Amino acid sequence: MTTDESTRATMTNTTTKTTALTMTTAGATGPNQHPLSRERAGLLFVATLFAVGCGPTFDPASLIESTRVVGARIEVEGAPDRASPQPGETAAVTWLVTSPDTTPPLGWMFALCAPGTGPLACLAAPLARYEGTATLPRVAVSIPSAAALDGATTVTLYGAICAGDEAPPQFEAQTGLARCNGDAQAATVSLDVALQQGSEANHNPVAEHGFTFDGADWPALTAGADPCAQGLRVTAGAKGHLIGQVTESTDRETYTTVAGDPPAATATRERLQLSRFTTAGKLKSQFSFVEASDDSATSTAIVAWDAPVPAEVPAAGMTVTFTFVVRDDRGGTDWTTRQLCVAP
Repeated sequence: MTTDESTRATMTNTTTKTTALTMTTAGATGPNQHPLSRERAGLLFVATLFAVGCGPTFDPASLIESTRVVGARIEVEGAPDRASPQPGETAAVTWLVTSPDTTPPLGWMFALCAPGTGPLACLAAPLARYEGTATLPRVAVSIPSAAALDGATTVTLYGAICAGDEAPPQFEAQTGLARCNGDAQAATVSLDVALQQGSEANHNPVAEHGFTFDGADWPALTAGADPCAQGLRVTAGAKGHLIGQVTESTDRETYTTVAGDPPAATATRERLQLSRFTTAGKLKSQFSFVEASDDSATSTAIVAWDAPVPAEVPAAGMTVTFTFVVRDDRGGTDWTTRQLCVAP
């Protein structure tokens, strides 16, 4: 899923720092409480700190310094590779939450909003509510019937996620206000779920097609492995390491849209947006795009990364986690991770 042009400009602005679970947004109405603001894009992370001043004085948005929401994946029940549920189907929505260290306990609450939802909240009572506690928030959403949707092609999932809280937050879907329990921090999030029209499905792209580090294969470690004992090692302060991320042409599907004058059914191909995050060091670029016009069977996006400086690295070494999120134009999403060890 790719954001629209106005949203992409905001995301790549060097004076904008996304802190999805840090309650410092202007306009809050009380401790840990704020209204749901919304840009028009398929996936919106609303708790965002808009920094003011010169870009170089702020850490890049790709640096994970606090618990943050960085993606959401839709999986149709019985067909997890499909991101486009049909009316009457059930779809699981999983939110990707990442942290500089172990992700803290999370509490969450979501509301399924009817088509025609306003810019700030549900205009009417929610169709359904979901709440729970889990490291990765995941809800099974029952899509209304075609008759109930009355021709609508999307539904919206609004909600709030609280970091450091094992209880669901208080969330008012019709006002967009969220409040965590105690001192926990809140993020309000919104996901427009595009519904499948006819037989033309949208499938999630695949993030795990291979990675390289300085030209050599960079495999994922087995679960629980210590990167400083078994993984790739680099030296603190080293600059210009090159990370390669492979994508395949099959992840950019062709679909039919209405375009032109007069409007006519037109075959269109997706493009991919690649987003990158790191828990230490500095990525030279947070985003890459694989264009629809790229006819290569495989494409590799390269980004440079500088290791953290020696003063930031303990004597035993530092584990650095990279998160890679892949989105297509229509709501399909996938992610994966890599880890390495920085030696002093």
